[in-house]
This record gives sequence, structure tokens and C-alpha cells, in this order.
Amino acid sequence: MSLDSHISLLVAALDLKMVQLVRGAMRAADEASGKGEAVSGLGPAPNRIEQRRVFHPEPRIEPRKVYHPTPRIEPREVIRPTPRVVEPPPVYCCPPCEPKPRDHKSPFVPPWKVMPWENPPQPLLKIKLIKLKPDIVRKGSLIDCFM
Repeated sequence: MSLDSHISLLVAALDLKMVQLVRGAMRAADEASGKGEAVSGLGPAPNRIEQRRVFHPEPRIEPRKVYHPTPRIEPREVIRPTPRVVEPPPVYCCPPCEPKPRDHKSPFVPPWKVMPWENPPQPLLKIKLIKLKPDIVRKGSLIDCFM
């Protein structure tokens, strides 16, 4: 800080102190005369102006006590469903039956067992052809007129 800023702070502090002393003198004069002005238009002037209380010694503001509890670390809660008891359905058994002899013949005849002349010829598949006329005749025949 420069010397000018120190001087301006000193002058401001002296001005503040002077204003405080003047206000204190005015308060003392008003109190001594017993005649004070009304504080507001609602009521009479106060009889006695009390000064601020000055506490000796200066009160100390101490930091409050802080309790730091020890941390409790517990294992995670495990939720297991309760087991259910379900009655199994009754077992139904059919009476034993005797196996019947099966014919293992296939309904299809393999082609190597049949000679070509014994095999009846299959009908030829006919391919269906669909002939469409080209649409060139219809192109440009429609004219849209907007009026």
C-alpha cells in the first residue's frame, strides 16, 4: 500500500471517531435536559435513553464441542427367501402292457430297389406362362389439367 492510502484510511477512521463522539454528546445532552423528541408520531418521547451495556470482560465465543462417533461398519444384509414345501403331485402309472411286434417297413420304396421299367413315369410339370402386354400404349394418355 502506498503512503496516500494509509493517510486516507487514517483520516476516515478519525472522521468516524468524531461522528461517534458528537452523537454521544448529543445523547448525553438530551438525557440531561429530560426533554426528548418523540421517536415517532405514535407516542411520547422516551424518558430515559439507556446506554448500551458494556460487558467486562469481553465475552469469548468458544467453538462448540463436536462429537465424532466411531464408524460402525456392518456386513451387508443378505435376504434369502424362505423355503416353501410343496407337495408333489401323485404319481400315476398305467398298467404295464406287453409290447406288440411292429412292422418296420417304410411306406416309401427306395429308388435303387425299383428298376426303371417297373417305375411308372411321372407326369411332366407344366410351366404356366403369363404374357402381359407392355404398357407403352397407356403411357402419356392421361393428361392432368389444373385450372
